[in-house]
Amino acid sequence: MEPIQSSSIPQAVVHRIIQLISEGTWGPGDRLPPQRQLARELNVGMSSLREGLQTLQGMGVLCLYHGQGTFVCQNPGQIIERYLNLALALNGDSVEDFLDARRAIEGGLAYLAAKRATEAQIARLLDLAEGMMAAVDGGDDSRFDELDLAYHRLIAEMSNSNLLQYLGDTLFETLDKFIRVVPHTPHGCQRHAEVAAAIESRDPDRSEKAMHDLVDATAAYVQLSKSGHG
Repeated sequence: MEPIQSSSIPQAVVHRIIQLISEGTWGPGDRLPPQRQLARELNVGMSSLREGLQTLQGMGVLCLYHGQGTFVCQNPGQIIERYLNLALALNGDSVEDFLDARRAIEGGLAYLAAKRATEAQIARLLDLAEGMMAAVDGGDDSRFDELDLAYHRLIAEMSNSNLLQYLGDTLFETLDKFIRVVPHTPHGCQRHAEVAAAIESRDPDRSEKAMHDLVDATAAYVQLSKSGHG
């Protein structure tokens, strides 16, 4: 199991465990290693691991039974629907919840897309990234919104993971509303192009990081707006 090399944050634990489930390391009903062993293998602290596991329990991904251990729930296809309902209002802490979910899920989608996408899918993704830039240059916000959503849905499809595609579908119901209130800029288009280029190069780690950078840039804009300086 690849350790988590970045800062020991619960979101990283959530992302890695979802990724491991999607890759088939654990399936429905499987028991995860004991918490101390899992924390050691992921290279995270026990408090961060427990917080991540509790988040996954609330999402319906994991079932924690006292004295028995931690198990993958039997119905992983429904693991995030309740969680993402928190973000539907798109205000206050719900926005931050939504962005955390985007970072965890879309980072995993990009990681797997770099491994599993077909050449035809990659060509389509590059076309979408180019179209988004053209839409920004032409001031066509509606066209940009359409292409942006198609771009993220395509990456979910490229992951070839039934679990993460389901998560993505639920996520994108909210994303469709969210992208309409975030400014469209050439810089944002460049970040989308960087994700596409990383996937084209078949570099999973670079693809995941590029997607994280894209979502983090959106989060920075949201924080700036909330502070009243945007």
